Amino acid sequence: MKHRLSSSDQPCIYCGSGLPSTKREHVIPKALGTFQQNWTLGCVCDECNHYFSRELELALGRDSAEALLRIDCGVKPPATADKFLNRRMRANLGSPGHFTGARVVIRPSSENDALLLFLPPQVGFKSEGKDWRYILERDLDERSIKQTAGGALEIKIIGQGEDLPRLVKRLEELGVEFVETNRLLNQAISEHAPISVDHEFMVDQTLRRAIAKIAFNYAAKVLGPETMRRADFDMIRRFIRLGEEPETLVNARRISILVGSEAGTTKTHACGLGWLEHTKELVAIVSLFNQMTYGCRMCKSESGEWATVGSQHCFDPIKRTIASLPIIK
Repeated sequence: MKHRLSSSDQPCIYCGSGLPSTKREHVIPKALGTFQQNWTLGCVCDECNHYFSRELELALGRDSAEALLRIDCGVKPPATADKFLNRRMRANLGSPGHFTGARVVIRPSSENDALLLFLPPQVGFKSEGKDWRYILERDLDERSIKQTAGGALEIKIIGQGEDLPRLVKRLEELGVEFVETNRLLNQAISEHAPISVDHEFMVDQTLRRAIAKIAFNYAAKVLGPETMRRADFDMIRRFIRLGEEPETLVNARRISILVGSEAGTTKTHACGLGWLEHTKELVAIVSLFNQMTYGCRMCKSESGEWATVGSQHCFDPIKRTIASLPIIK
């Protein structure tokens, strides 16, 4: 028996499946905020919906600059920091002291609604003329040890309780000799207040695919699902679904695309579509928390049929509103 499509049960804009969808796809993932009149799509099948949630949105919501920003902006409570994956995001202690440069993780306080810094078990290596380089216990392997170029002249183990003998044993297994010459007990993370932390965020392909999905969903909402099923969008579609990227389709920059008196302080998201005449491309812009802005190449057209396309919307995760923005040529 063949399944018959209804008006709300159209072929998936990502995989073309005609199976009915039981869930609505959000243009802006719920991990980044919800809105009074959420923009959702009924043209994404359940299989794609689940895949995107598991493989793309999880990383965006728990392992990115946006993961930290959503707590900083009050979109999510500090307790969600306990779910950070800390693979694409890393923090190093900047304050002077015994642990300068050491890796720190952000965790919620068990006593109040706040974030605290912790020093996870790790090993520091210092070669002559080099700064300390710290490796978390989970990342301590032959490959990471080889990256300590020049041979380690000094080794520092950071931990508590059983961390020390366990890490010494791990170093022995990796062929690294450790001789203890000094031990410091009950040391504070830093003697200086406030404590400074240097953050690094890696925008890898998984995160760029997650951003491309937001752009694709936005285009489907603005241009319509039928338009997004066209073969013109196959390259960006395959990048989102399969990770295939014959050429760079998404780039990231830390800039704001907003203008006006409040442009520098607002924490809103913004999405836009427009035509680039000099490259003959339809492009999308995705700006999250007015901090990270991503450019997405949606499709090319020598005919210029997309030249009249111009759309931009603000998704305010604080006020939970969606508003159209003027297009600036």
